[in-house]
Amino acid sequence: SGVITSRLRVLGANLPLSVLIVDDDELERALIADRLTQRGMKVGEAPDGAQALARLAKETVPVVVVDWHMPVMDGIEFTERFREEHPGDTYVIMLTSRKEDFDFERGYRAGVDDYLTKGVREPELIARIHAGLHTYSLRVELREARAALAERLHGR
Repeated sequence: SGVITSRLRVLGANLPLSVLIVDDDELERALIADRLTQRGMKVGEAPDGAQALARLAKETVPVVVVDWHMPVMDGIEFTERFREEHPGDTYVIMLTSRKEDFDFERGYRAGVDDYLTKGVREPELIARIHAGLHTYSLRVELREARAALAERLHGR
């Protein structure tokens, strides 16, 4: 836990430590938000995929934790639309209450990066968020390096 906290500080020096939690269960959102804010992260919340998309149209968030089953727009539809409308670097973690017979492939096709089961223990939650933030930072660096290389190649 101490190692991840110090790594989060290093990541936080270079990118916003912000997470959007998308879940129709207010208690679940509050539990996750509390754990993350205690670690110094900025946490936004949305009760469904439609409201999350509206929020993400206005701000960039490195990590989104989205529930699979929600009214209005479920996690799969949200992820598909988010990836279509905002192709980029955001890391998406799908939250599910299912433990067996889960259609991981469908989620990966939609653009999900990782999965967590509801009721996740804090160490695993923090580790997955850390992995998501780290992946986000690597994606940003790669995109910027490609742009710089393209500029150098075309600038000659």
